[in-house]
Amino acid sequence: MYEADTIALPQAEEITPVVLAHELRSPLGAVQGLAALISGETYGALPDRRYAEAARQIEDACRHMETLIADVVAASHREFGDDVLNEDEVDLSALVQEAQVWLQRDIVAAGVVVRARVDIEPVMVWGDARRLRQAVLNVLGNAVKYTPRGGKIDVDIGAGANREVVVAIANDAAEGEGVRGGSGLGLYVTRRQMHLHGGDFILHRTPGGGVLAHLVLPASKRVRGG
Repeated sequence: MYEADTIALPQAEEITPVVLAHELRSPLGAVQGLAALISGETYGALPDRRYAEAARQIEDACRHMETLIADVVAASHREFGDDVLNEDEVDLSALVQEAQVWLQRDIVAAGVVVRARVDIEPVMVWGDARRLRQAVLNVLGNAVKYTPRGGKIDVDIGAGANREVVVAIANDAAEGEGVRGGSGLGLYVTRRQMHLHGGDFILHRTPGGGVLAHLVLPASKRVRGG
């Protein structure tokens, strides 16, 4: 009875992180959109300015959730065989500047200064722009999060001892706070993205208690510049 109308339910193994991410993004987008309506006072002035600030905090929390969802998906791809790089020429200087623009709101809210010393001339490498952008955003975003108010973050692009291409991100993190926090998923994803390019992701503790992060690409990935 009812066999003709029976609909097969998804099995547990079919509920992949990618599927889950899709399901989470829909309500998250709705929350973010409604918060934007409130903070922008689309339907009229708010009686108390604290409501607008609360709405902006909701928007920021939604953006953070989007980042976590992206990291979960990226971390799961290895298990599902997604290790293919879509490589092309990538301008690292432009990518770093772009990441700073994307994080500008977080930078202002955190009260920190980001000094990106990048060449006017492009530093071109052969790589997957999406994955490299994610790596830079993860590390720079982490630095912004754990740098004390009034602190500074320096970003440099240079060459290693063996002509590797190195993006260095250093911050004035409080002692013990430079890389701690959350699940560490973003840092795991960053290391994996760099390993897929034949490079590495290395963290150092600086004498003053800050953290120096190196995103390293092998010399073979260099096209020109830097």
